[in-house]
Amino acid sequence: LAATIASRNGQAKRPRISSPLTGDLCYLRAMSKESANIVICGAGIAGVSAAFHLAVRNGVKGIVLVDERPPLTLTSDKSTECYRNWWPGPGDAMVAFANRSIDLLEQLARETDNAFLMNRRGYLFATAENGAALIDAARETTSLGASDLRHHIGSAAPYVPAPPHGFEDQPDGVDLFDDPDLIQQVFPYLSDTTTTVAHARRCGWLSAQQLGMTMLTQARDAGVTLLRGSLSAVDTNGGRINGVTVETDSGTTEIATPALVNAAGPFTPALARLCGLELPIALEGHVKISFS
Repeated sequence: LAATIASRNGQAKRPRISSPLTGDLCYLRAMSKESANIVICGAGIAGVSAAFHLAVRNGVKGIVLVDERPPLTLTSDKSTECYRNWWPGPGDAMVAFANRSIDLLEQLARETDNAFLMNRRGYLFATAENGAALIDAARETTSLGASDLRHHIGSAAPYVPAPPHGFEDQPDGVDLFDDPDLIQQVFPYLSDTTTTVAHARRCGWLSAQQLGMTMLTQARDAGVTLLRGSLSAVDTNGGRINGVTVETDSGTTEIATPALVNAAGPFTPALARLCGLELPIALEGHVKISFS
């Protein structure tokens, strides 16, 4: 920028502003050049989680979290806010992934006095017509690593109802019922036409917004920088990540970095294309209905 201001002794001086990353005063310019060890694109729950685990859990420094929107918006604030390790396949990858994720959630809940209200209410699957398929799904899920299958016949013992709050000291696995009379005894709110019920136990609800804010606060305390702007270009010369360009309200910022985390949610394919990649990701619309 060519703008100048007069100093006290009459000499021209360029105005100065704070660096968008460090906060240090620098001469105002159309292009700001910075550096980072890791740039994370997307400040939704995935990007915030990546920043948290890198900075807080692993002590990585020099992390910049980039998003043109406020953190934890777009899709993250429209979450169903539920979690589960009920994944009947194919393969055991999703059960293993979910179990590890739940381990991490429970660790953070214990450390923060359950700041995000995690509970273990479970997922209740019920059917009046597809009993055999539900039984097969319960058997497959537990065989893939979701813990034990408890098939209740004649008596609900040792079935443990889920409390409304908390997650400690609750059973894992799946409680299976295929006796209609027993189902009415244990779950009287279900239709009397229900023939089969599977209660998946390592599942439940949490406040996703509060979870995100808990991780974001700790990440920023550990040195993560939140940069409001749109990532517009990626330097991939030599077949590797060299840096990114971010458009901010104060101008263009170039960040030299060897690592870029794609946490752009529905914009993941578009960001991949800036890196010269085509990812086989399809966007799928969901409809959600809430009741007051």
